[in-house]
Amino acid sequence: MVKLLALALAAHAASLLPPAPVKLWDVAWTRRLVAPTLLEWKPREQGGPAVDPTTGTVVVGTRDGVLRAYGEGGQLLWDFQAKGPFDATPRIDGSTVYAGSSDGRLYALELGSGALRWKYEAGEEVGTTPAVGAGLVLAMTLQDTLVAVDAKTGAWKWHHRRESHEGFTIRGAAGVTIHGDVALGAYSDGTVAALDLLTGATRWERRVAPKADFMDVDSTPRVEGGKVFVAAYSGSVLALDLATGNQLWEAKTPMPLRLLTRRDLVVAITATQVVGYAAKDGAVRWTMPLGGTPGGEPALVGGRGAIPNGKGLLFIDLDRGRLLRVFDPGTGVSAPPGGRGARVYILSNGGELVALDLA
Repeated sequence: MVKLLALALAAHAASLLPPAPVKLWDVAWTRRLVAPTLLEWKPREQGGPAVDPTTGTVVVGTRDGVLRAYGEGGQLLWDFQAKGPFDATPRIDGSTVYAGSSDGRLYALELGSGALRWKYEAGEEVGTTPAVGAGLVLAMTLQDTLVAVDAKTGAWKWHHRRESHEGFTIRGAAGVTIHGDVALGAYSDGTVAALDLLTGATRWERRVAPKADFMDVDSTPRVEGGKVFVAAYSGSVLALDLATGNQLWEAKTPMPLRLLTRRDLVVAITATQVVGYAAKDGAVRWTMPLGGTPGGEPALVGGRGAIPNGKGLLFIDLDRGRLLRVFDPGTGVSAPPGGRGARVYILSNGGELVALDLA
């Protein structure tokens, strides 16, 4: 009788405990890229890894100004030294790696060997991931210049610039989005612009940010179903018509910085929380705490949302807005993840590249 009572009490206690965490990954390998220096306090790595879909080669730039390529097994293939940090994820297109650096240059390297094909002297910090289309490479500088160069030669083709906002701005910039024959840029004065991809001619410009000290639109424009989704730090998540730039809906929320889209869902990462909106009308579907500081661009990984929050990488269920797991390498994660199939790569703030195999 006593034994039965003990078993019953144990079963009841077990039912009160939270369920065991969902297993999402196994660590395949890790590589130390940058060691913290003596005087560094809380280092941050912002340039995440890019993965070649064909070969599985992963390319990542770090705060020491080195761009490195690794094979799927973790073997170093090559490295390239620039004169400034790489603060954004590189772009792999065919046999070429395009990467912008804070040294004011946009680089094109051979994927297989790391040999320099060309460099473009932007004269401003290139702190965004390049976009590639129609034989052009486009990148936004931290000083609000969108520049387009020839993908084969690096020759200048056109640029579009917005003068910096008269008030304060947040350090950072939105990446460029190419959709068909349109290039979409967002600026620190609260403006979003649609430009002709080949010529840079303005198709439309819209001031979308509510009036405030910080009017930056640092979220890379997302395009789904003929709509452009952007976030203005001064307090709005918006849907614009791709063809005209007309506002379709606006959702007020404090300090949104990054966006992720998935079919009928728009996910905004704000300074304090993560919010899921219906792409159709901006209705709130769910909210959850961010639990940290907004980092680089969020990503879709294995059907889940992967969001860097400074402390780690959050894996969330996008249907319900539920936290599944947090990957914390011990030094935090601010950079966007990269992946191919069931493999995801994460760059820690401590300068360590981690390869995870999703369960």
